[in-house]
Amino acid sequence: MDGEVAQLAALAISANHRLTHPNDPMRWFATQRAFARCGSISFDIATKRGQAKPTRTTMAETPPAWLDQLARSGTKRVRLGFSRQDEDVIPGETIPDRIAAGFAGGGSRWMMTTETDDGRALGWHGAWKVAYPSARDGRIWAVRYTATAAEPQGPGRDIDAAATELRHALAEMSEFAWERDAKAANVRFTSALALLEGAPDPLPVENPAGPADTLSEPARRLLRASQRGWVFDNLEIWGKLKLDEAEWRDHARRSEALYDAVTAAVVAAANSRAPKR
Repeated sequence: MDGEVAQLAALAISANHRLTHPNDPMRWFATQRAFARCGSISFDIATKRGQAKPTRTTMAETPPAWLDQLARSGTKRVRLGFSRQDEDVIPGETIPDRIAAGFAGGGSRWMMTTETDDGRALGWHGAWKVAYPSARDGRIWAVRYTATAAEPQGPGRDIDAAATELRHALAEMSEFAWERDAKAANVRFTSALALLEGAPDPLPVENPAGPADTLSEPARRLLRASQRGWVFDNLEIWGKLKLDEAEWRDHARRSEALYDAVTAAVVAAANSRAPKR
């Protein structure tokens, strides 16, 4: 999964867990995989009065400090969401978000909102910068989240609906790969299906303690399957496909359906434990 999306999802899941389980020490939080490439992660609030330039106020200089501030601020829930951009680079020609997502800063615009029960919300967007290029531990990124006034977000699809959509999209992509002997691609999609169904992972990876462990079993399966299925138009796993125009259109249709299903699944899983009003 895209690192920026993975980190936003991890923050949203972790924040909801802290709000509903304030006595859990969450020892895994500060060292989780979503932060592994970051030398610093800070949180600002931007306010604007009249025509003046927005003023930034630092809310927290680390993710644990941000969680503590949320718990003290009256925040009741945190939700993840996104909006499509589908950028027009050339008039009349659009780069879909599923393709732009493969480039730094590209793809849909993701946001998490911190919300109160009286309808107030802050929308948080992240800016990533290579601030520590020589870091020996690989923590090259500095991430700054900035919050501005926003509207509360809906929770997205429920877990069952998101799982049904993702299952169909993965099966469609697996069929396309199987028919063209694209073995690496097919293994990726079938392994995502296995994760979704709770079967043993054909491509096992280490899963250290982290936010996903705070979710229900169906939500955890959905999140891990969506992470594995975050492929879309990544041609590296497809090898040298020889397709005619109709086949490329079919591939694009299936890839678009997978993008819709995967992004909806990430949102559904991340928001599944957000307290309701």
